[in-house]
Amino acid sequence: IFCVRLYVHNAMCSLSCFEVGSDICSHGGVMLAIDLKMGSPEHLDAAPVYDNPVVDNQVMEERNPTLDIIGLYAQVIVDTVRSLYDTAEEEPNVVYFGNMEATLPKRKYAMSASFARSPWLSGCLPQPPPISLVNKFSTWISRDNDSDLDSLWFEHKFPRMLRVNAVCVKQQFFGAHPLDHEVAVLALRRFNQLDVEAQAVSKYLLWREVLEPDFSTHALAGEKVAHIKAVQLQIAHAHHDITACQTFYTPVILDHGWAAYMWDMIRKEIHILDPLCAQPVGAEKRHATHQEAVSQIHEALFSCLNEFFARWHCTSDRWKRKSPKITREVFTRDESGMCMLHAIRHYDGEKMTWPLTKEKLS
Repeated sequence: IFCVRLYVHNAMCSLSCFEVGSDICSHGGVMLAIDLKMGSPEHLDAAPVYDNPVVDNQVMEERNPTLDIIGLYAQVIVDTVRSLYDTAEEEPNVVYFGNMEATLPKRKYAMSASFARSPWLSGCLPQPPPISLVNKFSTWISRDNDSDLDSLWFEHKFPRMLRVNAVCVKQQFFGAHPLDHEVAVLALRRFNQLDVEAQAVSKYLLWREVLEPDFSTHALAGEKVAHIKAVQLQIAHAHHDITACQTFYTPVILDHGWAAYMWDMIRKEIHILDPLCAQPVGAEKRHATHQEAVSQIHEALFSCLNEFFARWHCTSDRWKRKSPKITREVFTRDESGMCMLHAIRHYDGEKMTWPLTKEKLS
């Protein structure tokens, strides 16, 4: 039977004492005297009883393990990509991955009266490259010529510095290596250039805005995305009228692989394009992961839109979520990156205009 008597020592800044029988131990600015006795009922009745409802009713906040895994994985990606540019000498007036801006850009009014038309309806889809040229390039890069490729082939500075080694392109597009963060950025920037070039009427109006993987990675890592300089340049200082875009796509890399999310600003729908949707193993876990990731990226997206633009078309509440089945074939985690690029390229907001199969992917 333990009887505890609590005394407060106001004038004492030294260590407090725990008295257990005749032993004394130090601990802080209060003195606790603890008597260990096998007492009688009289002794038990004399012991004071303290009712503290604050302590009794306090509930420990439960941690969400799914959110913890998402945040940890995103932070690893952030640290890895940042380390790629740490050793290089930074060029003046060039934005690098993760650069922060203390101030937000001046707000613009969302003045567009309507949205741009879908390229599938307007007939402004980019033309595929000549098959003969593709075959020649595929044959050349597939040879044992890594000595020719082991150098910096790609460098692009908007919205932030991107450097990619050609060996990475060979290994990931023609080999079995999974798609990494920077090669995904390279492909999506080229997609954007093709979209702009294909516009017959106005290169200032685009139906879709494909955000780079930086956006979702920083958002899932818990960073203030609106203060990321590259995000400000892509959204607030875009070369086209971003307020006319009906859809926003963002690729996302999670612990189980790549996926893409699409926001439809007219229907207020979020479409989860998961290349592993036909994989029965781990389906419940993937669904829970996507739901948490969508919530975080959705909050980050509208935080940026509301900070960068005044009177955006719609609010962030009451959005529906859909998970269309974009393929019936089972893909692996390492194949999910190329599947994600295919989905962003050929999903028209309702369906896949080019089937996502292993044959089409190759």
